[in-house]
Amino acid sequence: MKLKIDEIKGIVKAIRDTMHKKREYLIELDSVMGDGDLGLTMCKGFDSAVEAIESYDGDDIGQGLLKISMSMSNAAGTMGILLASAIMSAAKASKGKEILEADDLVEMAYAAVEGIKKRGKAKVGDKTILDSLVPAAEALDAAVKEGKELPEAYRAAAEAAAEGVEKTKEMVSQFGRAHYYGEKSRGNQDPGATAALLICQAISDYLN
Repeated sequence: MKLKIDEIKGIVKAIRDTMHKKREYLIELDSVMGDGDLGLTMCKGFDSAVEAIESYDGDDIGQGLLKISMSMSNAAGTMGILLASAIMSAAKASKGKEILEADDLVEMAYAAVEGIKKRGKAKVGDKTILDSLVPAAEALDAAVKEGKELPEAYRAAAEAAAEGVEKTKEMVSQFGRAHYYGEKSRGNQDPGATAALLICQAISDYLN
């Protein structure tokens, strides 16, 4: 299975729809120790992402993702900025490509991770989006190397992201408003990692 710009558009819409369905859930999670605006940020960000990619009539996937990144950077909140950085990095990795094969998607996943690391300065274990996104990228990579088709590979990525989210419950927040709570942040799952999980699940559901 290979992905072209039409599939990318479909995936972005699927993520947008998922964020709207999970809006209140994300707000509730983020309200425990954060600003409570994550659900709104994700909806706003992916609403603008859909508008951006729908207005793009070319076939270069990197250029399409670049448009999404630019629109996403206008979404309120830290998460909008981090996702814009992730998508910008993925856009650079796919520049000039009209067809994405499995290896390309693995490269883009790792590029997205590095984009977030560079922008946010966090690492795995800091109770952030990286705690679900990194396991997802690694699982995608492993599945592709095992010769699995994309639907199965992304299913594995989503499962790894879910495990990553579960692990954040035992972590102490090192970033954002939640880090002011110190040890009290232990026991709650990280909203950012949860948002990344929802993205992975939306991609998996779309491809399956």
